[in-house]
Amino acid sequence: MSRTYRALTTLALSLALVGTTAAVASAAEDVNAQRKALYQSQLAQNLAGQAARTEAAVERARALEHQAGAVTAQPLAEDQNDRLLRGIEAAQAGRTQTAVEQARAGERNLVPVVTIAAPQPTPAAPGRDVDVVAIALLGLLGGLIGGAAVVAGTAANRRRHRVVAA
Repeated sequence: MSRTYRALTTLALSLALVGTTAAVASAAEDVNAQRKALYQSQLAQNLAGQAARTEAAVERARALEHQAGAVTAQPLAEDQNDRLLRGIEAAQAGRTQTAVEQARAGERNLVPVVTIAAPQPTPAAPGRDVDVVAIALLGLLGGLIGGAAVVAGTAANRRRHRVVAA
């Protein structure tokens, strides 16, 4: 194997190493961007769900308030069952009024609830701090050093195994 061929092989391997290292670095940046987009979409979805639940509670409270207003009509003749029924309706109206007051208080104090997810492990080299040029140069340097070691090793082996003609 000629020295030129070995040097070209070493250079090709170094360039391949640089290319794969740069590809891995860009893939790490893509994964971080995808994680951030997923987090933001989940946050928006949680806030929208909270708003929908609050709106549904307010609508239920308003419906109960209207129901309580319709039930208050009293008959002219009254007996023990009518008084018992009126007491039950009054208790229900009181509970309805409490629910309406709670819903209105919720409307006044409507603050989006922030859900805190479990902390995600941080990668060893975050996407924004990765310098692709530095990685490429390190890969090239490592490839050249490795290639030089291979060439030196084969040269040492050749010298050791030479048969001297007698």
